[in-house]
Amino acid sequence: MSTVVIDPDEQIKAFIDSMTNFSVIAGAGSGKTGSLVKALNYIFTSCGAQMLAAGQKVACITYTNAAVNVIKQRTNLNELFLVSTIHGFMWNQISGYQDDIRKAIKDHIIPKRIEKKQEKTKGNSKEAKKARAQIDRLNHASAIIEHTISFRYNESGYSDFVKGDLDHDDVIDIASDLITNNKSLRRIIGQRFPYIFIDEAQDTFPHVIDAFNRISENVGLPITGYFGDPIQQIYEKRAGNFQGPSGSCTIEKNINYRCSIEVIKLLNTIRPELQQEPSSDNAQGSVELLIIGSEKGEGERNTYSPRQLQNNILKFDQALEQFGWQEDSEVKQLYLTRQMIAHRLGFSNLNKLFTGSYSSQNSEDAFKEGSHYLISPFIKTLVPLIQYFEADNWAAISGLLRENSPALDPEGKNKNKSLRDISSEIRNSIANLSELWSTGATIEILQFARDNDLFHSNERLEEQLARAPRTEEYDDEIHYMDKGDWLCDEFFKLNCKELPALCKFISKMTPYSTQHGVKGEEFPKVLVVFDDTEANWNQYSFSKLFTPQTSGKEPTEGQKTKSYNLAYVCFSRAAKDLKIVIFTSNPEAAKLELVSSKLFASAQVTIIV
Repeated sequence: MSTVVIDPDEQIKAFIDSMTNFSVIAGAGSGKTGSLVKALNYIFTSCGAQMLAAGQKVACITYTNAAVNVIKQRTNLNELFLVSTIHGFMWNQISGYQDDIRKAIKDHIIPKRIEKKQEKTKGNSKEAKKARAQIDRLNHASAIIEHTISFRYNESGYSDFVKGDLDHDDVIDIASDLITNNKSLRRIIGQRFPYIFIDEAQDTFPHVIDAFNRISENVGLPITGYFGDPIQQIYEKRAGNFQGPSGSCTIEKNINYRCSIEVIKLLNTIRPELQQEPSSDNAQGSVELLIIGSEKGEGERNTYSPRQLQNNILKFDQALEQFGWQEDSEVKQLYLTRQMIAHRLGFSNLNKLFTGSYSSQNSEDAFKEGSHYLISPFIKTLVPLIQYFEADNWAAISGLLRENSPALDPEGKNKNKSLRDISSEIRNSIANLSELWSTGATIEILQFARDNDLFHSNERLEEQLARAPRTEEYDDEIHYMDKGDWLCDEFFKLNCKELPALCKFISKMTPYSTQHGVKGEEFPKVLVVFDDTEANWNQYSFSKLFTPQTSGKEPTEGQKTKSYNLAYVCFSRAAKDLKIVIFTSNPEAAKLELVSSKLFASAQVTIIV
């Protein structure tokens, strides 16, 4: 008797028709976004006109602004669909309920955060002192929050309940609390959005999943559809194995349209519970593993010394040459940490500063995106301006300044000057900036460029440029809220040498990426680099995951899950050829263990000592 295979997209349509909540478990390369777009378009065709007439929309919530733009383009900017990030969507639903926000903060959010901090207050360690200081600030906010006039979502990542500034985490916590505990709000959201689709559901926060499940827990509309893959959960404290409300149905997508046949074989070996099949036109491709012998770390915290690091980079370059991938523009190189990339591209001092003790999580995230207020003037304007000047590309300079320079603002202070005079002044300013660039500190560059209207300054930058440097020694307990001052002072001491390399990396003009930064993307050729010693990130251990006997220790449960999920994401980016590099102090034993585990055939594995 033949087995009838039901098309997952047809299953989704059936659940939409029957008003049934559903979850789509979509393995790598299975066309998850395609299924999501088809579901959206199906709703538009079947009931879009009625919904628009009733003032209703379909909510489509995803993880990043880039993903928002992809879905908008693939649905032709259809007005029926509200496509948004999770933070943007949640804030839009609660921003009009200011009194409820205040009450949630006072009655639920602050008490929960104090309770979590209490666990860390014992003793006189730095962490304990910091936790006590944070509890004091939370208690102070609770005591006077009634006087806060209004609350706003501060997308720069700054949080201050007293001033009414809410950061990303605040918005998620408050909105989830309000939706979960307010039946009227759930009804209003359900009436606005009879269909709520959540993309990358595995990376959504658990309490957000709970809130959406409460909205759609009853029979009929509204319904919730989750699209994601639990194994591709690579961010901390996210839902992972997401579940819809009671009665929700699950659909699996097993065809891999992206990866080559050889890559799919590897994915099926490391993930036997979800066996994928290639479509009719996948490439044959190849998978190779290169094991590079390396010394045990002699540097700080058992990392590599500068000599060892340089030696490993040389060996790696030899491996690239052996692969024939040294100058291949199709290759994407994936590293665990940004510092590993910074070593190779030449912005390691900047990276250390913005991931160090003076940097908050928000400032680190903003640095990685290139949106930090200290970095963005260089990324958006000053670095490309200098590069265009050195190339004598005045057409590019003109286009750049029209977008970013107050000097060319038609309503600005130069509006009564002739174009010739403005052009002459700008040329002189850029020439002088170029001379200062090679010798001046970042503070001198910023001051000169601001004074000559070469970029749009911002309030936070102006505050930092106007104050005197901090002279007292930084104390995390006392200065926690002002640590950005010390970050800024250290940045102002740096020269501009590393900024072009950082700009190039952020603009995605290099073959390098972090392993976390490529989820959802695909490349013809992928090179994945595993080096636990250089990465020095205890949450991950690829040597323990793949070669526990050689490394002498099994991974912790957390290390195993995180490393496994990230390896799966990295391997599944390869549309054709995948090469994996592992650094180990015992390459022969590592090869024997990997071949014995049947992850790789002996012919796929090469050793460089």
